[in-house]
Amino acid sequence: MTKTYVVDQSFDTSITTSYFLSIRSSSGGLSFCVLDPVTNTYIAFANVPFTDTSKDNIKTQEVLLREELLQLPYKKVFFLYESPKSTLIPTALYDPIKHKELYHLNHSADEEQIEIKAQKIKMADAWNLFAMPQFMYHLVKTQFESVDFFQHYSPFVESCLIASQQRKQEAVMHIGVHDKFFDLLVIKDRKMSLCNSYAYSNINDFLYFVLFTFEQLKLEAENTNVLMHGIHDKQSPLYKELKNYLRQTKLATPTPHFKFSNGMRIKENEKLQFHNLFNLAICV
Repeated sequence: MTKTYVVDQSFDTSITTSYFLSIRSSSGGLSFCVLDPVTNTYIAFANVPFTDTSKDNIKTQEVLLREELLQLPYKKVFFLYESPKSTLIPTALYDPIKHKELYHLNHSADEEQIEIKAQKIKMADAWNLFAMPQFMYHLVKTQFESVDFFQHYSPFVESCLIASQQRKQEAVMHIGVHDKFFDLLVIKDRKMSLCNSYAYSNINDFLYFVLFTFEQLKLEAENTNVLMHGIHDKQSPLYKELKNYLRQTKLATPTPHFKFSNGMRIKENEKLQFHNLFNLAICV
């Protein structure tokens, strides 16, 4: 994938303290966008693809220090870390002084040093407890004076639950596809029934977990919509194979919560692929 860098002519460097900056870190590199909250419109977007396996996140640090848009002051800065290392805790069971204990209910102790953070998912009445490399955490904290940290469950669950409020008595499975794992979110009668991530290395792994979930939750194939996020092409092998088993499979639509400036000419496939980044601002 090549680098993408688009900035609308309305972007004004003298008033960036009125803008929101959202940054996404994933296995595929770093991407970011700028929202003008007055018009609810995205006016800048960039994707810098790279692979960074170093413990000290050298390439990530280079991008953070090199990209001009990331050197400007903003009203709010959100940093999204995409990783399956997360646990959703119902608000009734959440205890802010027991982050480590709650996190390790589902995840074993990491060899690397981690920072455990928590964010409230309002629509789910739950807390998203997640881990990110400690070095990455301090790297971002050093770069930005004030920043809020998120894991991708937050915008994914929040946006899907908001969409479900328009549809009563409906079952929907949302699938968020990433490079080495995917997320399954099942909503029944406007409430979350399941949210989990599964590692996969081939199509058979993917199909097994999706179809097994259908069986375990007793979902009816003909009456359950399946929406795939992070896939921008119906020629995707994952989409085509799943469509053979579940005919109600469709591609999710771009975020309805925000507008995109016409001057940026962001491609439709980029809106679909970076859905978590573009939905991040609804979490605040």
